[in-house]
Amino acid sequence: MQEHQFINFDAKCELDQPVYRIMKQEHVFSLFRDRRNAMSRFSNWKDNFENFLMRCGHEVDGVRYDNTTREKMVAQCWTKEKYAEAMWGIYANDQDQRFLRIRSTPRLLLSALCQAKPDNASDLCRVGRVKYELTSEIRAYYDKNKNADVSMQLLFHSLLRKRRAFSHEREVRLMYCALFGALDERGLFWYDVDPQTMITQIMADPNRDRSRWRKDKTEIQRETGFLGEIKRSKIYDAPDW
Repeated sequence: MQEHQFINFDAKCELDQPVYRIMKQEHVFSLFRDRRNAMSRFSNWKDNFENFLMRCGHEVDGVRYDNTTREKMVAQCWTKEKYAEAMWGIYANDQDQRFLRIRSTPRLLLSALCQAKPDNASDLCRVGRVKYELTSEIRAYYDKNKNADVSMQLLFHSLLRKRRAFSHEREVRLMYCALFGALDERGLFWYDVDPQTMITQIMADPNRDRSRWRKDKTEIQRETGFLGEIKRSKIYDAPDW
């Protein structure tokens, strides 16, 4: 891995600080069982501001051209936010479903991706922290770069800009340009990983029945074979006063 593959991190120590991702429990079980991770095409995402530079295309002499690379750009979202109830509320809001939060670091995520896709990894693999800006700042960025020569670094940087309304997400994105890989019918890109080295902790959602936690924990350990720490979120627990 090279320095240019880490984008928008203020200090090197951030590369080894925790990031988190909340997923349905069944998907985490699948990650450990199948040893495959999935990244989603940006065009699948609901925010129309996502992928804005590629949606707008490239301009030459005032003529706008579509950027065909955009359908090959995939990513996976993580967050630096550890304690916010909002993250559980947004991503684990179905009380009939069970959810798990997995923990990793930017360095571990990028390392796993580069190991799975070593060919041209320096050009095609990135991890970056999202910048949250005013709409006017995002527009100024587009105006500045719309006539620039398209490069992988420019495309990756453009994917790390969001409006300030989303700043509570404190998002980190693992990104890949799947120029030489196929996406499935849902726009997902799959690659092989070792979750035992990529994941450093599993935490269960706070909506669980506390009296069943020992059984739940045993099930999680059995289904994942995870050797690290397995915990339950206590964010909704009443204090012992």
